[in-house]
This record gives sequence, structure tokens and C-alpha cells, in this order.
Amino acid sequence: MKNPKAFVAALIVALLMTLVQCRYVAQREATILYDSEPVATVVAVRDIPENFKLDETMVEVVMVPRKWRQPKAMSEVDDVLERITSLPILEGEQVLFTKVVTPYEAGLAYYVPPRMRGVAVAVDEYNAVGGLVRPGNYVDILGTFDFGTGDKSDVRAVTLFQRVQVLAVGDDVGQPTAVTLADGEDYVYEPQGLDGNRTVTLAVYPDEAQKLILAQELGALSLTLRSLYEQERTVELEHATIHNTLGIPQRVRYRQRARYEVIRAGGF
Repeated sequence: MKNPKAFVAALIVALLMTLVQCRYVAQREATILYDSEPVATVVAVRDIPENFKLDETMVEVVMVPRKWRQPKAMSEVDDVLERITSLPILEGEQVLFTKVVTPYEAGLAYYVPPRMRGVAVAVDEYNAVGGLVRPGNYVDILGTFDFGTGDKSDVRAVTLFQRVQVLAVGDDVGQPTAVTLADGEDYVYEPQGLDGNRTVTLAVYPDEAQKLILAQELGALSLTLRSLYEQERTVELEHATIHNTLGIPQRVRYRQRARYEVIRAGGF
């Protein structure tokens, strides 16, 4: 051997290269095995439109190689329950957290029953059971209207609707204080109720919504709270008039409202 040092150096280099190659092959093999590992992924079993409430019949769990599993994909059927699609999802498509929203994120429309409408009624603590009405309660809606003429008053109290569902009180829709959004972030929700917003939102049918809005313009509305244990939906009632309330036949003199004049800039 003419140059043993060169031979030893070449042997060392060859050994190092072999070790590097073996390490690369091992890492590559581990990466391939990791990427090809089957992981549980939720996919749609049919086309799901936008703004649609998901349930377990619309999805299934399949095993997908990790490399082909999209970011933010759901892994369990329980992840989709009670969520609403914010974008259409096609059959066979992976269900992503970015394509659904929680009931809190969907807003009040999530709680409006089918074929009904949410209508807000202006209230305060006096005509809304001291402000103790809560979302999910049922109330009766009463109105007081003056049928008198001239200086004679003929005020009557009328029960307009019975057993009406309360959807929201102010900005309180009955959500828990702490909620988890669709992207996994926690959010602390602090509704103000009647303290900050003087409205109660009710669930009524479209024809009832028209009548309710008109009644609110014509008179003063009040809410009475129904018991949670009452099964009877409606009660037959007569209109409360001044006569049958006070027990006297005479009409009560109408109290004149103070006159006022609006002065605008420029005299108009």
C-alpha cells in the first residue's frame, strides 16, 4: 500500500457518507410512514348547503392518510353536532372547522323556530315582569288601547297573544358565559340583558308579527310571565275595560297630554 493515510481518510469519508445515507434513509422512511399513517377524518356523506344545521346523519368518519388530511379537519362526529355550515360542503369533502360556526357565532337566527320570526318589543322593568324574563321563558303579550273620543277615555287592556317564546332579553340569548368558538378559541360572553338593552325578542308567526308591530304603534304593550309547569296553551279572557275593572258605568275623563312644539333650525 503506497499511501496508507489516504486510504484511511477515504475509508473514514466512505464510512461517514454511509452513516449520513443511512440516517437520511431512516428519516425519510419515518416521514413516509408518518405521512401515510391513517387518521380519523370526518367527511360529508352528501352535499350540505350553507346555513344548515349539522347532525350525525350527514357525516361519517373515514381513515385518511395523514398527508392528505386537511388542516382544521374534524376527527369525530361529535365535533359537528350543533354546528352550522358557513359555506357549502360537498359530498366526500372533509369537514373543516373553518366551514362551520357555533350557535353563538351563528347568532339569534339559530334559535328562531322554523316558519317563525323574531320580533323585538320595547320594554322596561315595569312592563317586563321586573326585568326577570329570561330566554326560553314563555309570556303572554298584553296591550292597553284607548277607544275613547273627545275628552272621554275608554281604555281597555287586551291579551293579544298567549304562550309566546322569549328568544332573547336585550343581548342575552341564553348562551353560557364561556363559549368555545369554531376555531377552538375560548371566549367569555357577558350579556347585559335589560341593563343595557331595553328590548325583548319574541318568536311569532309572520301574521302575528304584523299585528304585534301595529299594536306596539297603537298602544302600550306589557308582558306577563307564564309558569313553566302550565300545560294549557291559551285561556279564554274578556277585554278588561274601565267599567268592569272599576265597577262603574261612567267613562273616565281623558287626561290631556301636554302640548309641545318642535322648533327646527331656520324656522322649519
